[in-house]
Amino acid sequence: MTKPKILISEDEVIIAEDIAACLKDLGYETCAIDTGEDTIDMIRETHPDLVLLDINLKGDTDGVDIGSRIRQEFNIPFIYLTAYADKSTIDRAKKTEPDGFLVKPFDEKSLRSTIEIALYKYGHKPNGSGNPNGKNNHEQPDPGPKEQEASQDYIFVKVKHRIIKVMYSDILWVEAYDNYSFIVTTDQKYLVSSTLKDMESKLPSHNFVRVHRSYIANLDKVDALEENAVVFSKGEVPIGKSYKKTLMSRFNIL
Repeated sequence: MTKPKILISEDEVIIAEDIAACLKDLGYETCAIDTGEDTIDMIRETHPDLVLLDINLKGDTDGVDIGSRIRQEFNIPFIYLTAYADKSTIDRAKKTEPDGFLVKPFDEKSLRSTIEIALYKYGHKPNGSGNPNGKNNHEQPDPGPKEQEASQDYIFVKVKHRIIKVMYSDILWVEAYDNYSFIVTTDQKYLVSSTLKDMESKLPSHNFVRVHRSYIANLDKVDALEENAVVFSKGEVPIGKSYKKTLMSRFNIL
């Protein structure tokens, strides 16, 4: 059976690429990625089976406007994606009758089940067992969250089609990115679908400390402290006023 084609309308390129990698792992085909400006035209050109639509697109037209047009002009399902939305936006979104709603960050299991239900409603039935790979669900492991629970010396993160081991000793800092986080090492920057609060609970507290509402620092990698910044070999991160006293207490300063 032909793989279902999915169009991603998301103006955060890194997040869009991460979603596309997840879709590939789940057996779907990403037929296009758009920032929102040309989504309607791309639907006409690529004929997707489903659209994943960020509700908070920047610009004159947001995801709700595009969703309304999809509902009026095309006989295809669409699913809203969002990290947050105010009540008025949600009320507008409901009126467009979306076929699903996913709150970022979401895991592959939630993504797959929401897509499958939406496709089924429109008559696009999966191969046999309820997933687009046509395999029995009992024969494959639960994909679980994008990042696994930390072990003693390292954490595993999912990067496109690979699960990569990242040693704690290689991490400089962790940075909030919407409802995602960046893990910054000496030579890489990994996007993971965990909030900074989740990352704080997974990292060992003896050397990873919150230094700002948007940053966690690895104290073992700190080269210097300035008045309002923590300095690393690769750069620096700000120190929040409410975190400064706790941070300074962790250093033996003469």
